[in-house]
Amino acid sequence: MRRLHTIRKLAVSALFIALLVPSVALAITQQQVIDLAKLGIAEDEIIKAIEKDRTVFNLSVTDILALKKAAVPDKVIKFMLATPKAFGDGTTTGVKTNVEPAAPAETAAQKAAREERMRKEAQKLLEEKRAAEEKQRKAFAQGVLGKGRQLGDDGEYVAAIKTFQQFVAQGNFAPESEEAYIAKFGIANALVKAGLYQSAARQLVDLVLAGPDKPFFQTAFEQLRTLRKKIDYSPAELEQLADMAGAVSQYSEGFQNQFNYVVGEFFHEGSEWGTAVAFLDAVTPRSRDFAKAQYLKGFMEVQNDLYKSAVQSFQRSIIATEENESNPAVRDLAFLALARIAYRVGDYDAAIYYYRKIPEGSYKQATAFYESSWVYFLKGDYQRALGTFHTLESPYFDHYFYPEMWILEATAYLNLCHFDRTDLALRRFEKEVEPSIAPLELFLKTTQKPEEYYAAVVSVSAGKQSYQLPATVVPAVLANVEFYNLYRTIKQIEKEQRRIRKDAGALGGFGSQLMTKLDQLRSDRIRQIGLTIRLILGDTLKELQKFSTKNTELRIDLEDIRIEEEERIQAARDAGEEVVKNDNVVESGSSAIVGSDTWRWPFEGEYWKDEIGAYRSVIKSRCAAEEQ
Repeated sequence: MRRLHTIRKLAVSALFIALLVPSVALAITQQQVIDLAKLGIAEDEIIKAIEKDRTVFNLSVTDILALKKAAVPDKVIKFMLATPKAFGDGTTTGVKTNVEPAAPAETAAQKAAREERMRKEAQKLLEEKRAAEEKQRKAFAQGVLGKGRQLGDDGEYVAAIKTFQQFVAQGNFAPESEEAYIAKFGIANALVKAGLYQSAARQLVDLVLAGPDKPFFQTAFEQLRTLRKKIDYSPAELEQLADMAGAVSQYSEGFQNQFNYVVGEFFHEGSEWGTAVAFLDAVTPRSRDFAKAQYLKGFMEVQNDLYKSAVQSFQRSIIATEENESNPAVRDLAFLALARIAYRVGDYDAAIYYYRKIPEGSYKQATAFYESSWVYFLKGDYQRALGTFHTLESPYFDHYFYPEMWILEATAYLNLCHFDRTDLALRRFEKEVEPSIAPLELFLKTTQKPEEYYAAVVSVSAGKQSYQLPATVVPAVLANVEFYNLYRTIKQIEKEQRRIRKDAGALGGFGSQLMTKLDQLRSDRIRQIGLTIRLILGDTLKELQKFSTKNTELRIDLEDIRIEEEERIQAARDAGEEVVKNDNVVESGSSAIVGSDTWRWPFEGEYWKDEIGAYRSVIKSRCAAEEQ
């Protein structure tokens, strides 16, 4: 063991010395940086090796993700990113990025060439569609197969499945035969057309993994993509799709874009970010998937603190939603991401600008209002912050849970020296939020099984009181994306269970197999969603406890102010001076109304939908100017 350790030390030393000694004109490479990091060389020593060669690293996003994945220290990566500026005339390694000159305006000839390329692509798409239809027509040339396909397309899934099963059994076809492959597609297609996505999922994966040369590869792939939009389904086997990238080049650009996006999305979900970026970058700007690809890429760049690159990705995503008529929800997510980046780097004005880009009616509008209220608050723009709080109190957002809103409002009033309003905001917190803390603590202590967490959320959401879960905290669960995806998957499974249970007799053993798989899937998903709910509620409890502590601190501040005022009055009396009472000091039984300081809406509880987001407070600070 000691000898092996000595050999390893010598190998490390040899590599490191070779990099530091300028005996050859070779630059230190990205892989050598990774090797040095893996061997435990200190970050400052790696930087010295780079400085010795004056190597210029033009790192792409994929390169940076690979370095991070290999545990190369952030200090080294930052130094590598700075080398183009530091050693501009040095030896270059890596992939060049952002070095191309700006593209000149498109000439008439270039425009004509582009239009011709688009025409050829459209023609290729048409030919590809016809070729696929011809392949499938030939595959189903036999009467029984053609009949089964028609039954499946018509929604007669039981009859279609029985037809294909009989065909395979009577022909005694091997599982790997072309006939068995065709029958498997027929069964999967029948299940998809019947809306039984979960039941079709496994068979669609098998069909796709059979390879791009198969007659139903493209159709099965598109059905699998549609299925993934409806249920939470990302089996590990899909990583094999990455090996098919070269073979898919035989298809049209449109399908290649779709393939690259789906594969990139899959690896993004698994946090295999280097592979994900490679596929997402392969989606061309003409694709309707380009906006989503750029958004996911930007998301990964944010996760790795690559804010400049992320901003560019999100901006490209927004532009693409307009140019390609993509899903506007992607645009809203990109604006939200830009706002969050601006907030994180302290550019509050830019953050507000992007938050305002979220349009009325967007499902992200409430999130934009809530997060912008924090920005206004941190800017010290309490008038706008209070107006935004008023917006969030409206009935249009009563299905969201913002427990800290009253704490923020109380803090804003305290900073403006409106102590009576501070008191009332704290009372609202104590009335509407604090009572949920003890029941939530008890629920988390006494509830053990994941199934009980799921049953409790479903029950309380339906207005039932069969569980001791406070209804006030349930919106925090319902707003969680992971919960939503699991919930809709469970509902899909239950829908399929009801449908197949009704037809199980006609389907025989196949029906029993489907039911067994669905029962197991439902059990697995409920356990998963129960654990998810437990984590959400645990985090919510921590937040509530933190805000309760803040509420106590604000109460102490108010009490200190009251005592100071009493001492001031007593001191004035003792000195024989005229006593002038400070009207700002909180008094017991104060009746000021929180929210009554808006200039358009003078009464608490009044909200005009067309003015949502336009509320402003005209409250003025009562704080005495500090003596210079």
